[in-house]
Amino acid sequence: MTDQALTLHPLLDRWWFIAILVLPGIFILWQEYRRDIGFRFLRMIAALFVITSIAALFLRPSFKTEKELSIVLLTDGYKKEQADSLYKVNNNLQFYHLPDAKTYSRSTKLASVNDITSIEKEIRLVLGNGLPDFAWKQLKNSSASYISGNLPIGITAIHIPYQIYTNRESIIKGNYTMPTDGNVTIKLKSPAGIDDSVKLKGKGVHSFRLSFTPRQAGNFLYELMVKSADQTQHEPLPIVVHQNTPYKTLFLQQQPTFENQYLKSFLSRKNHSIVLRSQLSRSIFRYEYINHPSVSISALSKKILADFDLVITDSETLQSISSAESKALEEAIESGLGLLVLMHEHAGSNRNITKFIPWKVVSLKTDTTNIILSSGKTTSLTVAPFSLADGGSPLQSILQNKRGTLAGFAYTGSGKAGFQLLQNTYPLILQGDTISYSKLWSPVLEQIARRRSVANAVQIKSPFPIYTHQPVDIELTSTDATPELKDDSIALPLTEDVRIDNIWHTTTWAGNAGWHILSTRDSVQLPYYVSPDNAWQSLHAANLIDLSEQHSTKEKEISDNKYIAYTPISPLIFFLTLLLSLGFLWLAPKL
Repeated sequence: MTDQALTLHPLLDRWWFIAILVLPGIFILWQEYRRDIGFRFLRMIAALFVITSIAALFLRPSFKTEKELSIVLLTDGYKKEQADSLYKVNNNLQFYHLPDAKTYSRSTKLASVNDITSIEKEIRLVLGNGLPDFAWKQLKNSSASYISGNLPIGITAIHIPYQIYTNRESIIKGNYTMPTDGNVTIKLKSPAGIDDSVKLKGKGVHSFRLSFTPRQAGNFLYELMVKSADQTQHEPLPIVVHQNTPYKTLFLQQQPTFENQYLKSFLSRKNHSIVLRSQLSRSIFRYEYINHPSVSISALSKKILADFDLVITDSETLQSISSAESKALEEAIESGLGLLVLMHEHAGSNRNITKFIPWKVVSLKTDTTNIILSSGKTTSLTVAPFSLADGGSPLQSILQNKRGTLAGFAYTGSGKAGFQLLQNTYPLILQGDTISYSKLWSPVLEQIARRRSVANAVQIKSPFPIYTHQPVDIELTSTDATPELKDDSIALPLTEDVRIDNIWHTTTWAGNAGWHILSTRDSVQLPYYVSPDNAWQSLHAANLIDLSEQHSTKEKEISDNKYIAYTPISPLIFFLTLLLSLGFLWLAPKL
């Protein structure tokens, strides 16, 4: 301990307060001096103590102390050899360990992770799996660096699709870490039974994929069964399945095609609203309506197109529309409409094609391509004899393979203009492979269709899994001036982002294990699952390691291993001094 000095941390501005206190202080001293009673000298000293004690209670004096960073914090998964090595280098180091870390002979146990606040400025190193995000935030004034310990064994990464829909194949991806040679089988179990499985062999980090196709919407608890030579683990996997959102689709075609007929039937089975217009002659059209009232569309206009979410047409039909219709379609796309063009051949000289499909054309010799669809099966499909690459607008790919982008889109204002190069996909339905057909078309249609505008959107920022009695960080996007968010039935306080408008932040503390629901005023709901404390231990350890490496200060960046600490003088001392001084002043005239 060096460079010790007395500093003040006043509740009020010190000079303003002292200026007010000086005059009454002088008056009290003068009155005690004028009074013709005994103990004059002692009474003046007592009066001075009264004034000084009052001042000290407001000025809060502290000792300024320079201390050396000297604490090593041990967390679960630390290596004993690392702690021993650090102690040999510097035997003045102090060791503390968290409750879930194994005991070290030279360490002191902390009651909980929240107790690190009492030693935060003295923490020099964190060993092991590290600390959760909220604990690193408690160390924001610390320059602690981090050294990881033993690598976790088991599932160390998992990716669950953000949006999972009924009757559509979804893929769960992850990593499994094996420190030694061995065999592991991972099975995905739904409430109906085993959906998929994968076998992993050999030492190292293995990636895996598991597919499933949910049939019903709702909140479900799937399970990952991890079977090794000596044990079987059961990890709860929360899955939220959404019902497909119906949207209004307008088909524009010059003549009926099998591709459009089967695509229309595919959408109708999903309860979408459909209008199909076929051009019989220059001014005569034939209409089909599914889940949509009758409407005559002799010419495209912005008003008519505003009633639809998606327009599906082909390159020949798009080439034939008038300049006024092309202008109306362009304005509608800028307002949010989605346009999907089924490309049969490239008409580079046509202004309508180049207006909506402005990408560079690369001619190819083949008109077939292989694409992997359901269950890893490779399917050969007909494709337009060219590919499209970035040109006038950034190309957002939806489907692609070695040939290039097969389906994609570009943003145009609030809407999207996209293309599909695959042709004659309907034989998949004739073969009974409706899952592959859905996997081929659903992402294309949904990503290009008009995006539904919502006043509120909720997102959980904390990584999976979430445990009981731990904070959950939440982000709310809202156009409301005073948004509301509830966790189950409890209202949460919201803080607006200081940099981005309409972004709000809050934190809730996870309650009991099981399902919980975040909800907004307009009934937007986000279910989330709180895992049991003994679930997903390897994944939790991997998350802590990644997070700790992001938060910690690298050793080479620490330029000074000392910090300034302020130790306040107990206000009880000044309070007792004030009472004793006032008591003596009251008692002195009676003696």
